[in-house]
Amino acid sequence: MNFIPCPKRHFPFRINFVSLYATYLRWLRHLSERLGRENTLSIWENTFTDYDEKFTMSILSSGWQKGNPDETNQLEAKAEALIEEFFPPSDSALTRSEVRNILEETPPIRQIKHPFSTHTIEKESNTYEALHIRFDGLAYLAESLIDKYGKQGEFIVYDLIKEGRLAASPENTGSVEDFIKNFTSEVKTPNLFTAGLEMEVISKSEREALVFVRECEWARYYQERHPRVGYLMACSTDEAAYRAFNPNLRLQRTETIMEGSDKCDFRIFAVDEEPEK
Repeated sequence: MNFIPCPKRHFPFRINFVSLYATYLRWLRHLSERLGRENTLSIWENTFTDYDEKFTMSILSSGWQKGNPDETNQLEAKAEALIEEFFPPSDSALTRSEVRNILEETPPIRQIKHPFSTHTIEKESNTYEALHIRFDGLAYLAESLIDKYGKQGEFIVYDLIKEGRLAASPENTGSVEDFIKNFTSEVKTPNLFTAGLEMEVISKSEREALVFVRECEWARYYQERHPRVGYLMACSTDEAAYRAFNPNLRLQRTETIMEGSDKCDFRIFAVDEEPEK
């Protein structure tokens, strides 16, 4: 057995409103197609009408550095291109101006653009605060969808999380051996997805690994701020992502910190390749 120590929780965190646009555009488009225009607008408005921005503003209040101002026009052009990609004029329930207005009022986009305009901003951030900026608004949307639509709402959120996770790294594929090696190696440069994790490698071979996660900042964040949707948003699509990397990968997991256990037990293994048809 060997421990993969918890990397430092502070890491370079870089954000701009366009990176947030892409995620919220995906949710807005998916919901408008699945629920229709009026239901989508109602869910969105009700979710953020009484949004408490205190913690978000405290995170944004100090320590941030603005990026290169020459990026401003590029970011605006990218934002317009993204809106047109997700909501083409001839095939959308919402107009581009409506979409832009919705996004401008959605946290944390509104809170970021107000003090920082269209600049990219960055600072040494900790995992907890970075998770809040990236996922707080989405978690509120997830809770609203479940409140309104019950189990159907859960399925909608799962589809959106899976879609976004796979879209984030469409070319991230490789061998089973590569995946297991990477999964059980010490992280050299921590980022949002690795900082704040402490892992214990119980056993491993080229085609199977048993790993216990002993500490997880993702679990702490969701348990404290969005306990109802923590597993759904942070854990439920793990195997789907592994299979996207390699279709022969499988995950067995019987307990998670997110659900109250003292560890997450990851057994990652390979199955025989399916014969060609």
